[in-house]
Amino acid sequence: MELITLYYLCFICFIYFLRGKSDLPCLKRSCKLSKDKTTAKCSGLEYIPKIPSSVVKLILEKNRLFHISMDTFQNVSNNNLTRLALIDNSVKVLTSDAFHNMKYLKYLEISHEKKLNISYLKMSFKSLNKQVMDTVNFINNGWTMLPMDLFSDFRNYTLEKIMFNDNTFFTFNGSLMSEFSEIHQLSIERNELVFLNASGLHSVIELILSANNMFEIPNFCADEAGRSLVPKLSRLDMTDNAIRKLHQASFNCLHNLKKLTLDKNRLMILENRIFFSLINLKTLSISWIPHLSVIKPGAFNCSSLQVLIFVHNGFRFDKEKNNKGKHLYNSSELFKNTQSLMKLDLTNNYMPKDPGIFRQMLYPLSNLTKMILQASYIASLPEGLFQKMPFLETLNLKGNRITTWNQSVFKNLKSLRKLLLDGNYIRVINESSFPVQLLQTLETLDISHNEFWCTCAQKWFVDYCRSSNISKILTHWPKYYACIYPEDKKHLLLVDYKPTDTDCSTWSPVLTIIIVIVVSLFLVTVVLILMLNCQANIRNLIYLFRVSKWKRKGYIRLNSSESFEYDAFIIYCESDRQWVHSELLKRLEDIDLKVCIHYRDFDVGESITDNITNYVGKSWKVIVVMSNNFTKSEWCQWELDLVQERRRRYGKDALVLIMQSQIDSSHMTNSIRSLLDTTPHLQYQQGLGEDLFWSVITKAVMKPFKDPPTAIL
Repeated sequence: MELITLYYLCFICFIYFLRGKSDLPCLKRSCKLSKDKTTAKCSGLEYIPKIPSSVVKLILEKNRLFHISMDTFQNVSNNNLTRLALIDNSVKVLTSDAFHNMKYLKYLEISHEKKLNISYLKMSFKSLNKQVMDTVNFINNGWTMLPMDLFSDFRNYTLEKIMFNDNTFFTFNGSLMSEFSEIHQLSIERNELVFLNASGLHSVIELILSANNMFEIPNFCADEAGRSLVPKLSRLDMTDNAIRKLHQASFNCLHNLKKLTLDKNRLMILENRIFFSLINLKTLSISWIPHLSVIKPGAFNCSSLQVLIFVHNGFRFDKEKNNKGKHLYNSSELFKNTQSLMKLDLTNNYMPKDPGIFRQMLYPLSNLTKMILQASYIASLPEGLFQKMPFLETLNLKGNRITTWNQSVFKNLKSLRKLLLDGNYIRVINESSFPVQLLQTLETLDISHNEFWCTCAQKWFVDYCRSSNISKILTHWPKYYACIYPEDKKHLLLVDYKPTDTDCSTWSPVLTIIIVIVVSLFLVTVVLILMLNCQANIRNLIYLFRVSKWKRKGYIRLNSSESFEYDAFIIYCESDRQWVHSELLKRLEDIDLKVCIHYRDFDVGESITDNITNYVGKSWKVIVVMSNNFTKSEWCQWELDLVQERRRRYGKDALVLIMQSQIDSSHMTNSIRSLLDTTPHLQYQQGLGEDLFWSVITKAVMKPFKDPPTAIL
């Protein structure tokens, strides 16, 4: 059926040819023309048909052209083709005369031709007009290696670009390129490249090695004396490789390198002076490296550097040290040796929260003309920083958390022409936000997509927009300048917000004073009531907070319960037995604490005094449950005297005092009063605050002896 259809098409073409109309009808099904009729794309053919004489760019994709020779291109020999692409045509053979009639061909692409014999490809180069040939692309042909003499016919010729992308090279020998007098760009992207032999790349100006598996920078030195294998190389792109570490010798012998890209690698540390040898480096990009955590003080030591792109790294410039005290970077040294820097992009990193560190970090960059701090978690702008950059023309602060700033922040910025503050949390623009002189010299001001308030505080700005020409420099005005507050004006555009002087009359000072006094009295009353009714809870909460605070400061534990048989020994009065057994003991043993209690653990046959002395010594903490009944018991008083010695030996934390019920003044003994005055105690509170009480008890029992008690916190 396909054969009949083909014969039919050929017959129609022949008829139209006899009529002198052979250009378009034969192309409609198989070839598509661009609007300007300079490009034709043909598919599903076994031959190349005649095409309009205006076509100079021919794309042959998914045809059945197994054998290509000069005759294959007979129908387009008069088209003066400048670009030819052979894509997935199942080509097996290219003859030595294949391109003989293409005298003007500048661009040749051979892609997805996995059946092509490379030896035939080499033969076909003989028929190329190399004096006009500009670009050669070999994409996704499944190549793993190439013959060393592949380009022997290109001796002393120049190419603008040669591409080997999407093949499967594991190694690449640069000697393949040694025949060329100059190659402006050599691209070996998205292969499986691990090793590159730079010999033979003396003519290459730009080398693109992105999306490979290289774990280190190739050696570009010809000898130990520092002679370069790539004396013309001005651009090196190592994006998306597996580079984990850079050292001072990584970029030796790249004396002419002007642009270096190291994005999407696996770096964790930027060592000192790694770019120092790049004496002509102008642009450096180190971006999309989420595991980068340390920048040594001299990492960016490069006096020639003019552009630094350091974006989407999530680097913590807000922390000079980590939790273990390790230095992450030095704010005063970071850019100390990059005074030539003219453009800095720190998008999507964490800028310092401390204004002093913020200023110190960027102070050396007095020659900046463009600074991008987009989405860098900036909440406040440091004063006196931008004034140290007299040549600053563009300042990008998009997508941060800025709400307001001091009126001096943007003062005396005479060179600034573009200021971008869109996507922040700005609520009000008033007459102190921007100096009038700045508004008159700016060419672009973007404060769109902020959280504007339509209140009287905004009156100055909306009035100024109507009375001046500022709207001409406002990006996206008025569409993306809408109110979010108050609720009745939500989504109202600022251009439509028209407050009057009457609406914004001055607030009465007397009314303000009255409101302040009433609110203050109310708050004082509430606080007093809470203090009177929740004394125990407040004391317990303050104790818990102070202990947690000292733990965060790294207070060292000098003892633990591992040295003792029991975690705690409980002293209590028999009258309090039910509360101790059903509440206290159950709570402690539920969290796997081993508790000694006399009715269960004392040795049979031993005297009570010996048992008490023995088991108190085996216990890490002693819990004393005090009440009115406790003060009446002589045994309890004796046990209390016994544990006083333990307190003197191990410190105040050896005891956990619980006031189960408040002791009346008539039952208070001198020894109990003295103990309560010198040792923190916990007040049992039933109902509201009970959970807090048990939490504090648990922490007090498990707290090391060296955690300070309330008295010294």
